[in-house]
Amino acid sequence: MIQDYIPYELRSLVTQIDPYLDLYWQNNLSTIFSQIDPEQRDRIYRQILLKKNIKWNAEQNSFSCSPAAHFEMVVEAIVHPGMKNLGQKILNSLAELEKYQDAIQIANYLESILAQLDKTNVEENLNLQQIKLNLRQGFIYTAARIVNDKADIQLPENHRRLSSDMLKCFICEVFLKQQLLHYYFKTLRGRQLTRQSHPLLQVFLVEQQKLRQLEIVKTSRYIFALAQSDQSDVNPFSIRRFLSEERLALSDNIYLNAAVLDLAYLNQPEHQQFFQWQVERIITVEKQIGQHVIEFVSQLEQVNNERLLPLLLKPLDSSGLVIEKVVEKRLLAFEKELAIQILEPLHHALRHKVQHIDEMDYLYMSTRQIIGDIISYFYDFQSQAAVMFDSQADQFAARLKSYLALHEKRRSQVFALLSAEDWAQNHEAMLQPINQLNMTVRSALQQHREQYRQLKELQRSLDKEGQSFLGKMLNKSKKIDEQIQFLKENAFHERQNAYLDIVRIPKQYPNLTVYLEFEALISINHKERHYAFAVGDNGVTHLPLLVQLPEDRGLINLQEIHQNLDFDLKLASQKWSDYDLDNIA
Repeated sequence: MIQDYIPYELRSLVTQIDPYLDLYWQNNLSTIFSQIDPEQRDRIYRQILLKKNIKWNAEQNSFSCSPAAHFEMVVEAIVHPGMKNLGQKILNSLAELEKYQDAIQIANYLESILAQLDKTNVEENLNLQQIKLNLRQGFIYTAARIVNDKADIQLPENHRRLSSDMLKCFICEVFLKQQLLHYYFKTLRGRQLTRQSHPLLQVFLVEQQKLRQLEIVKTSRYIFALAQSDQSDVNPFSIRRFLSEERLALSDNIYLNAAVLDLAYLNQPEHQQFFQWQVERIITVEKQIGQHVIEFVSQLEQVNNERLLPLLLKPLDSSGLVIEKVVEKRLLAFEKELAIQILEPLHHALRHKVQHIDEMDYLYMSTRQIIGDIISYFYDFQSQAAVMFDSQADQFAARLKSYLALHEKRRSQVFALLSAEDWAQNHEAMLQPINQLNMTVRSALQQHREQYRQLKELQRSLDKEGQSFLGKMLNKSKKIDEQIQFLKENAFHERQNAYLDIVRIPKQYPNLTVYLEFEALISINHKERHYAFAVGDNGVTHLPLLVQLPEDRGLINLQEIHQNLDFDLKLASQKWSDYDLDNIA
């Protein structure tokens, strides 16, 4: 495995490249390849680029890619009448996008179409959900091509000297790419900025990122610094939000949501000063934040940079072990480190460090950024050949995403100034769905075992009667066989009822659970559905517990669900510092 290792910062640069969204992806890849040795080029090409349909001409150090499937082809492949009709309507609307030249019209169109797609109710049908995701990806790639092909876009009056190229790059490489990747969309954190050679990035932008909690996105030509929002329903990567500028009444001050730096002019003082002017006018959510809270967040970022990410992304050395065991050990070690270094200190800060609501908001957004950073790098971890098809890694990624999703749902129950009594009450309320699940599974399994015992007894009786002359004369075998068939049918229906009882629990507690395939757009296996349940102290100290169900109700294995649930609940009932990883594995 070590011989196939790609340093994670290099892997991160390449995995984020999308030839269907990035405007200058070929130039970026050429630059990267010109700075690394032939062995690394070959590894990147085999492990990453081929999966992206990117061809590499080694002699010329050039790259090409076949065009993405047109949206019309995506729609033609749909069999379901309702989804095909939806796809056809979106396909017809793309003609309007081709006509639009006004930036606001383009922004409104793209954001509204994606919002409508996301709202489309597929009634928990995994096949229809996959069709919806295919429509979504096809629309994103086709829309990006249309936008990129526009000769000129009419921009609203602004004070940032925005150009058509800047806006096209933002639409394709920030908004649409974030919509495509969701949790895997990568932004720049302080550790990457401090490695930059220019003081504007390694000093000024690092300081401003901390002060204003900025999302920094480096695209193929520009750097965008974006304002965060303390409202979870506001997308910091929105096109409309990017375009908007605000001048307060009776004031000459301009307030922005985003700043743009053209990397081609990074060394020109006038461009540096103008970028600084923009950043200093970005609206900050920071209010009364104590230095102790700022330092605490810095400590979390430091341990993430120095301990967590290096642990996750160091080479996988099998040393003769089965690779699944190697991955399992790495994931367990990483989860333990994550809990001890991030989650448990976060819990302590929530209970003992935070003194007012502004600090709670700061801690919530900072946690979201740090966990988001971990998720984006976990995507790089999964891109390794040894991990690519590992179900454990898929499930771990889902738990990371669910942790953020549950915090978003339960923000007022976790990131709030709470008394010890209120915190305890929220914790008890949080446990209701998982406790109900546990009781439901135990009860169903007990009933299943009793039915199995009865079946065994009847089968033994059938075997005896089949050998008995008197039994044959009295036709007892037929009666026993009828009893067996009745019991089998009854057991089958009871298993299906147990399945429905389990599925009803997340519906009963929608704010305490996450249905991954529909709420987090995570597809681990199209033949299975996955639910996340919050565990740990008020959902903070442990990653969520994952429950997996077959889509076919008749295939439910109550014994397996019970064993997994029992194992996971035991782990969640204690601190990670008490865990012996060798014994767990």
